[in-house]
Amino acid sequence: MATDSKRKLSYRGGMFLLLALLIIALICGFIIHHFSVVSSLAVSKHTDEGTFVLIICVAIVATIISLVLSVRLNRNIRNLSQIAEAMENGADIESMPEFSRDELGDLSRQFIDLYRRLRHASSEAEREHDNAMHEQQEKLRIKRQLTNNINHELKTPVAAIQGYLETIITNPDMTEEERHSFIEKCYTHSQRLTQLLTDVSTITRMEDGSNRIECQDVDLRAIINEIRDDIALLGDDKRMRVHLDLPEPMIVRGNSSLLISIFKNLTDNAIAYSGGRDIYIKAAESDGGMYTITLADNGIGIDDDHIGHIFERFYRIDAGRSRKLGGTGLGLSIVKNAVLFHGGNIEVNNRKVGGLEFRFTLPMVENRA
Repeated sequence: MATDSKRKLSYRGGMFLLLALLIIALICGFIIHHFSVVSSLAVSKHTDEGTFVLIICVAIVATIISLVLSVRLNRNIRNLSQIAEAMENGADIESMPEFSRDELGDLSRQFIDLYRRLRHASSEAEREHDNAMHEQQEKLRIKRQLTNNINHELKTPVAAIQGYLETIITNPDMTEEERHSFIEKCYTHSQRLTQLLTDVSTITRMEDGSNRIECQDVDLRAIINEIRDDIALLGDDKRMRVHLDLPEPMIVRGNSSLLISIFKNLTDNAIAYSGGRDIYIKAAESDGGMYTITLADNGIGIDDDHIGHIFERFYRIDAGRSRKLGGTGLGLSIVKNAVLFHGGNIEVNNRKVGGLEFRFTLPMVENRA
């Protein structure tokens, strides 16, 4: 406040000094003119009086103009001083002060506009930095969570294998049938470990090395037909009928192994958990150069409370049943990440007629002549 008062006094002092100088100049002009009149009175008295009156009028007009200009200058400088103080404190300038339409006013408005653009650019940079930091922290959190979940998931099969092997070693009199049964159980748990490591490797590859994953034109019909043939070879307790409704040809741009994992995990999920007997796979061309694909079953579906979580890593509706069937808890997470990697979207819903339906998009390659 003290600084503002000093500035205002200095501006007003300059204005009054200018006015005083004009008055002094007027007085000096009057004195000079007076002596000039006395010395040349005999020559032209009337002409000198007219000249004197003209000088007085010009001086008064000049004084008024100078006063008006000094007031305008004082107002511009005062407004600019307030703006400069706000800029120094980093404050936002909500409204433009009123500046006179002169060079100083135009320059002041340009400074304010430049400051606003700099503030906007700075805010955008800070926002992008905060988003980047949040994204990085979120990735670190997800990686820590993934590591913790992997450690937890590894404990069960490793402990089981260790227990079976210890039993075999410490019981040399065990019958051949019991020993063979324990070895088969060890093999089953080792397969689960292998699948878990494979799934973790797939997710890590998509997240950390997506730019190094090769993409090419892939025949999606061939992939789906191969999976259908594999399902037909399953035992009676697992075999499901696969119904296809696909366009011809059906070429997508992507990575073959990731595309296989999408349909393999979805069909395996239906076989293991749906309780149904049929799988329906349908595809159609949609706007934007994408295929819209639905994969559904006629099983029991799942509760709506679980719908929003089934793509989460290691999320299980029935943890005990999932582990018993050999699931790693990463299959549907791989599906979602693979679809997103290819630029598509995926959603899941319970069918009105029963069962679960996955709807997702994949980029198609237009027919070539």
